[in-house]
Amino acid sequence: MKLSAIFEDRPGQWGFRGDPYFWDHLKTLAEDMDIVSPDELEEWIKSEYLSLAGKPMTDEYGDYAIIKQFAHGGMSSGGVDNLWWIEEAIPLLKSRLAAQSRGDGA
Repeated sequence: MKLSAIFEDRPGQWGFRGDPYFWDHLKTLAEDMDIVSPDELEEWIKSEYLSLAGKPMTDEYGDYAIIKQFAHGGMSSGGVDNLWWIEEAIPLLKSRLAAQSRGDGA
């Protein structure tokens, strides 16, 4: 099974406007990847963030990056909210990956 399966159901709420674009970016990259461990998944997401943002993803409150390729207008356009990814998105994706590995579905 491809890693992109865990990105199928999008969250109902995001941190900043760039978050759905980062999500879609990761999903596209994951189409060519096989399932990895939850820890490898987290490291991959953070590595991809670093390559796009030019800085590491931290859990410091209010830390974010503006990623120009995700900027499509409006307040916080292109903004990727680190805290939302660390507290919401990454745990969600890791739990989906664990469920896939157990055969429970996403």
